[in-house]
Order: sequence, then structure tokens, then C-alpha cells
Amino acid sequence: MSYSGLATYCNRTSQHYDGRFGYKVCKITPHYMAAAWSGKQCADYFARNTRQASSNYCIGINGDIACSVDEENAAWTSSNWLNDSQSITIECGNINNATGEMTQATWDSLVNLCVDICKRYGFRLNYTGNSSGSLTMHKMFAATSCPGAWLEARMPQLAQEVNARLDGQTVAPSAPSTPSAPSGEKYSVGTPICTNTLSVNCYGTSKILKGDWSGTIGRVIKGAKYPYRVDRNGVAIGWTNDTGIDTDPHTPVGTTQSSSEAIDQILHEGSYVTSVHMKIGNQGLKKIGDDLCCYLSQLGGWFPIRMVDKVPNSDGYNDNVLHTTNAVVYVTRIRVDAVNVQKNIVKIGGIWVDPTPLTEIA
Repeated sequence: MSYSGLATYCNRTSQHYDGRFGYKVCKITPHYMAAAWSGKQCADYFARNTRQASSNYCIGINGDIACSVDEENAAWTSSNWLNDSQSITIECGNINNATGEMTQATWDSLVNLCVDICKRYGFRLNYTGNSSGSLTMHKMFAATSCPGAWLEARMPQLAQEVNARLDGQTVAPSAPSTPSAPSGEKYSVGTPICTNTLSVNCYGTSKILKGDWSGTIGRVIKGAKYPYRVDRNGVAIGWTNDTGIDTDPHTPVGTTQSSSEAIDQILHEGSYVTSVHMKIGNQGLKKIGDDLCCYLSQLGGWFPIRMVDKVPNSDGYNDNVLHTTNAVVYVTRIRVDAVNVQKNIVKIGGIWVDPTPLTEIA
């Protein structure tokens, strides 16, 4: 069993292929966690879950590196057997679920780990924008936004920095560059707005949606093409700009969803999602069919407790049992089975729910 000497923690999961089916490691596939986790937290998550998902390495927001699957085994990461058989896959913590933005510490550790892998397996990073290169992305193989617009825009930079190190050049740690964009922000965090334009990321390098949305500005990235992150009920639904806000026919009124608004297009059928923390209702627990359920108003009603994890100590106990209605729970990782845009609902675990508290992981 082997893993990089850069890893400071290892918690192996059983969720992986045994071996690599005769393939040599010749690719690297970085992913994003959609969580501000440490590498240890991510590895521990993979180790305790049985949802057929894993990664060779996990890099936290403070730059710590953890091993989850030994390098001689192919992890279940990229929704593609061949890519996973040839790749070392790396989950990276991020500080913005909408874009996948990383900290400087995460970026530096990603560069260092890629250099170490390339040296030991004797290949260079070649980003071609498709699956033929040695630097690949999850979205090349599945309907997902992983690894997020932030890292996708910097894949050429990642290859350049790693290859420079392989060539013996002394490369000082540098902040990942930000694509240039016009400035001129009028609004600040906390401002309620309506807009007719939503971008999947702040740079405008992915899907641009037209419709009718209301929410509150949750973050401002000065100089970005779509500098305002639009939040609804504490969940980011996309990014907009002055033009989208100025030309919207409605008066900003807060976080009430328009009747004509479409579903958050960041969610895709077949992707995996997590959720914000949700307090269970005071209705207690209820048996529905074979499932014991709790009432989660943010998801739209009764939901099986087997599909959620409890925030430790939220009801006074450090376990995963819902002792009282003070409990706070969250969906750690679950597959989106179906999407109904017209009704603004998604199916997870065989149940149709409101997508508002959900965020795509991969």
C-alpha cells in the first residue's frame, strides 16, 4: 500500500477498484469538494460512507493532504472507469461552492502533489481541454460542473507551474491568476435584488441563464464579469452583474422566489449534492412506509432520517441519533435522480424535494 510522502494523514476507504486493470498512472484529475473541509475531514467522510465515491487524495482549505485510496488502486471519482484507472484523483477543498474557489494553501499543495506524482510516474501535465490530455476534469465525463469554473479557468496555469518545477525551475508560490473583467460594482453584500441574468460562475465562462430571480447579494468579487453572488435562503443560486439588475423589470423585494423562476441550473441529473444545515421541525419523527422521517421545511416536508447526518451536539448529544427537535441535520452526499425544471423540484433518494438547500458536489 503506497501513497505520497506529502500526505500527513491516511484513512482508507473500501470504496474503490482493486488495482488499475493493467493501466499505468499517466493522468491527474483534480476535483472540488464543494466544502470548506480539511483533507482529513474529506478522507474521514469517504471512509465512513458507502455511496460509491472516493478519491486517492484530499487537500484541505489549509493545505493539508490526506490519503483516502492508495495509489495502486483506482478510486471511484470521475464517473469514468478508464480515466480513474489511469489517474491519481484529488479532491480539493474550496471556499466558494458556486465557483469552486480555492485558498492559496490548497493551490500550493495541489501544485506540490502534482509535481510529486509526475516525478514518480514519469509524465508531464498536458491540458488539452478534453480527455486526451494528462490533466483531466470530471466534467469531461459526466454532466457536472466539477471541478468548478475557478479551477477550470486555471488548468493551463496548473500544468505550466507543475511542468516548470519538473524542469528544475525555481517557481515561487504565486496566487492563481484571475481572468480580467470590467469593474464598476454598484451594490454591496446584503442588498436585496431582482435580476434577469444568472451566470453559473462569476467569470462568465460557463452557462448564462435568462429568467427572473430574486435574492440577496451574498458576495462581491470586484472586477469580475458577474461580480454579485445571488443567495436565496442562504444558498448561492448564481452570479449576476449591474446590467442584469438594472434591466430587470421588478423592484428588488428580498428573497421571495418568482413564480416564473426556473430551477437552479447548477444541479444536474446524475450529479451528487450536499446541503446546508437544516433544523428539524417540532413535529417530531414520523413513520412513512418503511422509513422513519423528520420534517425538513427547507426540503419541502417529511424526509427519511437515514439520508441525513446530524450536526454533532446540536441536540445535546455527540452522535447521529435525533434525540430532540433541536437537532440540526444535513445531507452529506446524495445523487440527483431526476430534475423537473417546470416545477422547480429535484428527486434525491427517490423523493421529490425543493432544491434550494442543495449544492452540487460532483
